[in-house]
Amino acid sequence: MATIIKAKKDLYNKGKCFTKGHEYRTERDVHMEASLMEAIATNDLGEQHIIGQWWRDFKIVKRDVR
Repeated sequence: MATIIKAKKDLYNKGKCFTKGHEYRTERDVHMEASLMEAIATNDLGEQHIIGQWWRDFKIVKRDVR
């Protein structure tokens, strides 16, 4: 199971981690944005990044429940 999320704004942490409008994949079935706190996605720097407190800055685009 996975969820596709989209950044609502540019997010920085020692460089730009996530870009506004870009989609990211998290290997977790997420039903609501608050559940993204513990989700991990690969950021623009190619690093695994916990969404954490940035959950409010993402919206769920698609849930992929294979």
